[in-house]
Order: sequence, then structure tokens, then C-alpha cells
Amino acid sequence: MSDSVDSTKPFVEPRPEDLPPSERRSGIAFGALVLLFAFAVLSAWHFYHGARADTWLRPPLPHGDGPDYESIAYSLSVGDGFQFAWRSEAWQKPYREDPAADGYSQLHRLDWPGPTASRPPLYPAWIALIYSFVPRGPIGFATVRGSSIVCTALAGALAVWGTLDVTRRITDSRWVPFLAAGATLSLAMLDRTIRTYSVDFLTEPLAMLLCTCVGLCGVCWKRDNRMRRWLWLLSLAVAALILTRSMMIFWLPGLAILVAVSSDRGGLRWTLLFVIVVVACLAPWWIRNCIVLERWMPLGGQGAASLCGGYSDEAFADRGNWDGRVEEQLQRELDAIPGSQGWSQAQREVALADRALAKTRTWITTHPTQVPALMAMRVASHWGPFTGTSLLWRVAIVTGWIGLALLRRPERVWILGLPAISTVTIALLYETGGRFLVPLYALLYLTAGIGVGFVLELARQRWFALRRN
Repeated sequence: MSDSVDSTKPFVEPRPEDLPPSERRSGIAFGALVLLFAFAVLSAWHFYHGARADTWLRPPLPHGDGPDYESIAYSLSVGDGFQFAWRSEAWQKPYREDPAADGYSQLHRLDWPGPTASRPPLYPAWIALIYSFVPRGPIGFATVRGSSIVCTALAGALAVWGTLDVTRRITDSRWVPFLAAGATLSLAMLDRTIRTYSVDFLTEPLAMLLCTCVGLCGVCWKRDNRMRRWLWLLSLAVAALILTRSMMIFWLPGLAILVAVSSDRGGLRWTLLFVIVVVACLAPWWIRNCIVLERWMPLGGQGAASLCGGYSDEAFADRGNWDGRVEEQLQRELDAIPGSQGWSQAQREVALADRALAKTRTWITTHPTQVPALMAMRVASHWGPFTGTSLLWRVAIVTGWIGLALLRRPERVWILGLPAISTVTIALLYETGGRFLVPLYALLYLTAGIGVGFVLELARQRWFALRRN
């Protein structure tokens, strides 16, 4: 229907089965073109900025988890298994030759022998796969960064497509959906935060792509339970997300609830199937961790050590943000234990986890009144900052949530549900300055775009009402 038509009837979303086959095919083709266009624009934009960075051909940055992932990837690529390679001269060589060599504390780490269970497997395995095709070095480092940019661009493109798809279902206007999709594309291009993650060896770009796939597969499952492939794809995407970032395992109960709510019939059956498929995909890694650590620790030991940094005086003083000094102190305490230098990597991780859990329990029991305030501060850090352009983005996000809720759109289950699950998880565990919100960024671009479309549609309807009067 044209925007110039003054209709007094509310817009009714056409059902796909009511459309002629030719119209359905043209709609799919048009959606594919939008997706390809957005991906091409975002890829060119992010590659332009990434290739200009002086770190493009260099090893991972000194600060952060990048060297950890790259060290494990190197060991995998040379056939040494899933373990660190801190003392390997071949691994150290590009780091020692880097202008920032003095900043790499990893070059001075002790190398406890044996496999590790301190990092999830998917991202190191991906880097190792790249090294099997591209030699490790400047070109290999650039290729890894390029793969992160592809993930970022594809996640943004999916958000653009999703915005167009949803807004076309809530309006008969021809231009409102395109303006909303343009807003989403603009957010994906102008977001500087995600660009900083794309030029380092970090899991955020891959996690953002997988989280976007989880959200969109969930939306498609909610719309049509007869298309069971969406539930299978959703299950696989969730498993891959957990294998990329172990913390996401705590999303699983909330995701199971979303699957149940999204299932029109047989909700319990589909929820059980979802959980079974996810657990079946994760089971080999969990079993491997328990064998390596000789303890029932399917998630490895890193989570316990990180949790300790989240429940501490240091975290409370820093507005709820995780503090690495707590784990560093625990590492020094382990170093002081006679004979600890002869431990294996697995023994070290188990001892660190045990000590960290004990310290966490002690802090919680001795600071019960501070725990609620700490949780509130984490949530504020998770969603902050609330100034400048960030505030405008968040206003658009909230507007999108309100629009989906008022219109009772089926998409609201997942577009509102995933941020809610993320927020609860962060409140219970720990936060690091909003870093754990990054995997949701593309879905938040989408939500903000829907918010723009919702406001434009309200303004359009108001304009027609004024004309009638």
C-alpha cells in the first residue's frame, strides 16, 4: 500500500502462506539482496579501519586474553594439543620482535606442562585452522583479524536484514522500513567499540555473530514452529556460543524458557530436545575437561578464578567491575607453596579454582549487605555509559522494546529475552566495564532500528490523522 493512501483500517500483517509463491520468492530474493548489500558495506568499512591500524600485521595486543588464545592456537597448529606454549621460542619470536615487546608479561610466564582447561576451545581452534592455510606471522595475524571483521560485518548485516523484516511486518509504509534499516546500518558502522575488538585476538566478534544467529533463529522459531530446522539451528548456535565463551552456559536455563514460551504446542518436548542437542554438542569438551583436571569440572577452572575477582573489595570499590589483582594475588600464593613449581598445568588450574572458590564464599558470607549493591553496580556497568551518543543509542533501544511490547509482536520474546538473560547473568557473576554486553551489540542495533521505525510509524499515522481532521 502506498504511503499516500489514507486508510482508516489498521494494518494487518499478511501471513506468508497467504502470499502467492512468486511473491514469497521475490521477498526472499529481496531479503538476500539487502543482506548482501549491508554485508558488503560493513565489510568494506571495517576492513578500511582495521587495515589502517598499526597493529594489523602484529601479534595480539599485550593486554587482554589475545596472547592466551593465540598461544593455544599455536600449540594446536604444531600438533602439541590444547595447551599453552609460553616458553616456546618459536611462539615467542614474533612477540619479542614486536615494538611493544616490553609490554608482554606472557613472555615471562612459567610454562606448566600439559593441557589446559582454562579457555573455551572454538576460537583457538579457529585460529589454528587459519594457521593451517596461512603461515603464522604478519599475514597470518592479519588473516585472523580479517576473520573477526567478517564476523562483525555479517552480524551487523543480519541486524539490518532483521530490522527491515520486522518493520515491514508492522507498517504498510514503503519508506519506514528502509529508514529503520538505515538507522541499524548506521549504528553498525559508527560503533567504535566493536572495531577495537575486531583488531585484536578476542572472542567478542565471533560471539556477536553467534549471538545474533541465536536471536534470529529464536525469532523464526517463535513465528513458525512447523519449521523445525530453526530449532536445530538455534541449538547448534547456542552450543557454538558456549564453546566460544564459557560464561554463556549460564544463559542455558533462560534460553530453555524462551524456547518453551516460543513453542505453541508441545513446549516441553521441544525444550527438552533443545537442551539435549546443546548438551550433546558440549559433552565431548566437558568430558575432556574432567579427564584433564581429574575432577568434576566440565567448564574448566577459569570461571572460578574470574568469579573471585567479581566478588571482592576491589570490585566493589570499582563500581562492580571485575578486578584482575585478586587472581594475581592467588597466583602468588600458589607460587609460595613448596613444590608448586613442579605441578602440571591441570594441577595448577584445580588448585587455583579451589582457592578462588573458597575466597569467593568467604567474601560473600562476610559482606552479605554489599552483595545487592554489587549486583546493581554490575548492571549499571553492563549497560553504561549513559551519556552522549551512547545515551541516544540506549534510548532508541528502549523505544524498540516498548514498540515490540505495545504491538505484541512475537519477536519480543527473543529481542527482549536475550538482554534480560544477559543482565541477570551479569548481576549474579561479574562484569568488566560493559564487555559482556558486546555479543549482544548487533541485536541491539536491530532493536534500536525497530525503535526508529516505531517512532516514524507513529508520526506517519499521526500525520494521516491530522489530514483526515
